[in-house]
Amino acid sequence: MGEMENKSDNKNDRNEVELKAKIESILFCIPEGVSLETLANKLNLGLKDDLKKILEDLKKDWDKKGIKLVNEGDVWRFKIPDEHVELVREAAIPEFETSILETLAYIAWRGGARQCDVVRVRSNKAYRHIQILIEKGFIESHKSGLSKWLQPTRKFYEYFKIEPGQKLPLPEDVEKVLAERNAERNKNNTIE
Repeated sequence: MGEMENKSDNKNDRNEVELKAKIESILFCIPEGVSLETLANKLNLGLKDDLKKILEDLKKDWDKKGIKLVNEGDVWRFKIPDEHVELVREAAIPEFETSILETLAYIAWRGGARQCDVVRVRSNKAYRHIQILIEKGFIESHKSGLSKWLQPTRKFYEYFKIEPGQKLPLPEDVEKVLAERNAERNKNNTIE
């Protein structure tokens, strides 16, 4: 009987390792995070308590590494520890061309905009920009009359460290802050 239990334990261990690998794959593909319920549905698991136990085990595994698995409310996601954020930000390759970022900035600065207005201001190339931004999860689109309403997603706010609903500064204010920082930097360079 001991041999039979051993085989059963080995099979359960393999199943748990495979399940953990599937969970990690899902979480890597959805950077904004996944709820326990969504994970259970994607993995065809009925018992959320078992899934939560496996997620807690995974969290302990990832605590020993450079990326952390965090539970924020009911959402599980991978996160870079705060002490590594600046290092990663400097090393990361920009995700978008400048023109796409300008289109995103226009939508965000307005707090959302109709697609027809974005295209009128940003040109016909904005259609491609909008498609890329939706695919990357930075904006979402909803039908609004004859056009579509575009608005920033939670991922946008987290990525750019902005609170939803927070008014973005006017370009003149940004230029003023940058000029002050450059003047301070030049002053420090001449002192040395």
